[in-house]
Amino acid sequence: MASAQDQDAEQYFNTNCKACHTIGAGPILGPDLKGVLDRQSREWLVEFIVDPDSKLDSDPYAQELLAATPGGAVRMIPIAGMTPLIANSLLDYIVAQSGAAAGPPPPVEEAVPFTAEQRELGLKYFTGAESFRAGAPSCSSCHTTAGLGGWGGGALGPDLTQVMSRLGGRVGLTGWLANPASLTMQPVFKDHKLTPGEIDALVAYLENESENPEDAPSVTASFLGVGVIVAIAILALFGFLWKGRYTATRIPMVEKSKR
Repeated sequence: MASAQDQDAEQYFNTNCKACHTIGAGPILGPDLKGVLDRQSREWLVEFIVDPDSKLDSDPYAQELLAATPGGAVRMIPIAGMTPLIANSLLDYIVAQSGAAAGPPPPVEEAVPFTAEQRELGLKYFTGAESFRAGAPSCSSCHTTAGLGGWGGGALGPDLTQVMSRLGGRVGLTGWLANPASLTMQPVFKDHKLTPGEIDALVAYLENESENPEDAPSVTASFLGVGVIVAIAILALFGFLWKGRYTATRIPMVEKSKR
């Protein structure tokens, strides 16, 4: 029977690690963790788990791991509240699971084609036309895609037209949406998790965007150009409306001074 500590470590792993890693089922966004202590020392791994940036910025082995995984452009982010004690507990859990039978491998991407209905629903979720069940904000509040055009989304986050390739395909993107590995997105989605159906719809939409990219104007350029035009129009309107605004006051004063 598993101890309470084992159960806590399993829950912690499922909440914070499972979206990017498996234990024996192959790499997703990050490497497969089965037998990880056979490949690197516990001390090194604890340091990496507690502060991944310090290793990814300077350690050749960490950089090699990052480049070799399907989500090679995706860096592991620091987990809020992570301590060496929690990291060691996670490693104990991974070691215990490494001796167990491997779980099912990630599903094959091409096995089940998405439907047109899923792609349409994904577009609605992305733009906010359809609300997420748990109240998460729409994707377009921060992101855009080429198909939406310059006015179709936000510029706070990256353009997601080619996010499928950046995250290694359906499996990687699905894992990311289930538990976003981003310091900006984590607090936003912590209490507003997407449902499996919502994730599938978004993946369907973004997969279609990546396969059918369109040239879209820059959002920043669009706003800047239109902003300048609007400002000029407003100034011209004010100039027209205020033309002669003080005539009734100015003229009598000028005439009085002449007299």
